[in-house]
Amino acid sequence: MIRVMYRWTIKAGDEAQFIEHWKEGTHQIQSHCEGAYGSFLIHSSKNPEQYFGVARWESREAWKLAQPIIMGLNLPGPLPETADFYDELADMPGEHPRRNELP
Repeated sequence: MIRVMYRWTIKAGDEAQFIEHWKEGTHQIQSHCEGAYGSFLIHSSKNPEQYFGVARWESREAWKLAQPIIMGLNLPGPLPETADFYDELADMPGEHPRRNELP
């Protein structure tokens, strides 16, 4: 497994629209691309205009094969400014005690 970290700079006032576009785009990628295993979105507390998406992919090869499909989806919102690749070493998802209350 790999993780791909994407970065965007989003202007103040555009955050809600960006988040909706990110959700829609992520859903489309998961629906159409083999080897796409989810993603999460975070932003910097020090620089709130900086947003980071961290996607999980089966492999770098799966990510590469998906790129023409992703471009063909005409996803909403801006393209990421950067994409950095990391090898996943371990994943320990936990159960949040108030999971049903999370957004």
